[in-house]
Amino acid sequence: MPTREIKLKSHDESEIFSPMDPDQMMVSDDVVDYLSRVFLNKHRRIKENYVLRIISDTPVDEEHVKGSIRREFEQKKDDIHYALKWLSVKFIVLAVLGAAMLCVWLYLSAKMETVGVEILSLMGWVCVWEATGIAILQRPELHREWLNLDRLTRAEIVIQTVNEESDQNDF
Repeated sequence: MPTREIKLKSHDESEIFSPMDPDQMMVSDDVVDYLSRVFLNKHRRIKENYVLRIISDTPVDEEHVKGSIRREFEQKKDDIHYALKWLSVKFIVLAVLGAAMLCVWLYLSAKMETVGVEILSLMGWVCVWEATGIAILQRPELHREWLNLDRLTRAEIVIQTVNEESDQNDF
């Protein structure tokens, strides 16, 4: 499988972590945004290995940085997984509710002609429309993002200092 490399440059370890976090456990929002934009927007091939290369001017605690980055993206993956579950529940509720309203509308429209019956029809179609939008538009996009985050969390993380950079061969 081909290997793709994503590079992140920092002057020291403190640039990787959030400046508000005294324990330096949370990755900086700038780093998360950068990695998400670079990876999620440009790397969509499933059958590739990925390497996240962090280039630092000073030595860093490799295990701490690697663990923090993995934890951050695992958390994002869990958030998306929860959102996918919620969308599935919302889809089922809207589809069942819409189908039920349309069935009641069909039954009542044969027996009476009132504005209330037509409102029931509109409400049923709106529920079906929303369920279709979830199934066709929202869920696939969130699932794609989850797959990309999964690949990002499985990526090998390599940390090197600037003086080591000249010694490394590119992939």
